[in-house]
Order: sequence, then structure tokens, then C-alpha cells
Amino acid sequence: MTGSGRDSGEMEGIELKIVGCALASVFFLLSSASAAPLRAAGVVRAQDEVVVKSEASGILWNIRVEEGQQVREGQLLVELKNNRQKIGVELARANLLKAQSSLVASKVAYENAKKEWARVSIAGDALPRKELEDKEDETLRLQALLQVQEGEIEQAKAELKLRENELTETQLLAPFSAVVTQIFIHKGDAVRPLETPVLELVALDRLYVELVLPVEVLPRVRVNQRVRVQTEREILGRAGVLEGRVSHINPKVDASSRTFFVKVIFSDPQGKVHPGMLGEVSFPESNP
Repeated sequence: MTGSGRDSGEMEGIELKIVGCALASVFFLLSSASAAPLRAAGVVRAQDEVVVKSEASGILWNIRVEEGQQVREGQLLVELKNNRQKIGVELARANLLKAQSSLVASKVAYENAKKEWARVSIAGDALPRKELEDKEDETLRLQALLQVQEGEIEQAKAELKLRENELTETQLLAPFSAVVTQIFIHKGDAVRPLETPVLELVALDRLYVELVLPVEVLPRVRVNQRVRVQTEREILGRAGVLEGRVSHINPKVDASSRTFFVKVIFSDPQGKVHPGMLGEVSFPESNP
């Protein structure tokens, strides 16, 4: 709190400074009149940002993107060396094709055996009983073989799916549309599963200001409240003035700092605002 010999009645405002917050260092400028506009400064963040890591181990073989490149959801980013996985997929496909062909041949044999069994059954006593029993046994044997081969096909399909999944794990895809902000590794580097950072993605079209406010102003802040966001006043000037909206108020108050978290989303059609910039949020006296 600041003062320079003037009493509280002469002060136009009260400046509060909160430092050491878990989320950000934030300055608040509050008017002594409770109905006056509230202004708070915070940090611009991206709603979607991630450091991409691989689920598989291996050697980085191909980097398909560059830093600063805009990528779409599902786009291939990098590829590990995967010759072995590709061979595994081809072998699994060949085994599935072989099993399916064997099943087709067995079905033909089974249908012929059934016809032959029906033919000798009609003859009845005119044919030796041994021949009738042989035809019946052959039909039942082929029927059992069909069941075994159908099971083998399901097993071959599962094997193919497993090998395809192993191949997919060597190809890192973009989880959402974003910009590649940094690539951490180079071709030929060893990659450890879920440990080695590969690259960073940031969605620059979905930004928000992260605020930490004192509990005293909690009644003055509400979800869907319209606000004004000024980002980097000295750098962007009027171009940094944007319309925003309170999208989230953390219902939990931090007991040690007596503060609560607020998230203010805004639209930046000109793309001048970037994560990490400072943003000053003005809460009007009244809101529609």
C-alpha cells in the first residue's frame, strides 16, 4: 500500500502488490471507491500448448516441420527410424492374407464334402456303410477346420493391428492445430519414450490472460463478465486493446496468499499478441 503524507480521503486509489504467487506476479490498482473500475495485470497464456514426446524409443529419422511453421491437427511432425516396424506390418498383412486364402479353400472343400455326404446318404444301403461313415467324418473334419481357421484369421487381424500400432508410435502427429515454436532434437538423436522432449506446439489463436486477484474483489468478478484487455501498452499501443471475457473463476481461494485465479479469454484477429506478454485487464463498473 502506498502513501505520501496524504490521508485516505485525499487518495484517489490504493495500490496493492502481490508477489510470490504460484501462478504469476501480479499488480493490482484498486480505487478506494468500491464501485470504481478494477484493473489487474497478468500474463498472456495459450490455451493449448504442449511439449510433444514419443511413446516409443528409437532414433530420430526425419523431421517434417520447421520452427515457426503452422501445422494442422493430425499432421506428421517427426518420424523415428521404423524399417523394422514397416517389415512387421508387411509380414502381418501377408499372414492375414494367407489365412484368409486358406479359409476360402477350406470352405470350398467343406461344401463339396457336404454334397458328397448327402449323395451317399441318399443311396443308403446300396453303398457300403464304411463309405458313408468316411464321407460323414470328412465333412465334420472340414467343419472343425473352418472354425480353427476363422480363429486364426481373428488372431492374424489382431497381430496386424498390433504391428500397425507399433509403426504409428514411431510417427508423431500434431494433437491440435498450432505453431511449432521450438524443436529440441536433431536427426540421429536417440529418443527415450515419454522422456525426451521433441518439439513444442503452441496454438496462438486461443489465448487468455492469467490473473491472480485478492479475495476482497471476489464479489466484483463473475463468469462471462465483459472486460477490456490491454497487452504490452508500450509496444502495441492501441493495437493491443482487445475485448475479453471472464471464462473461469477458480472456486478455491489460496489460504496462504488470500488470492484466487481468474482466466480471461480474448480474441486477437491481427495476431499481434503472443504468449508470455503482459496483459492489463480492466473490469468495468457495470457490465451488460
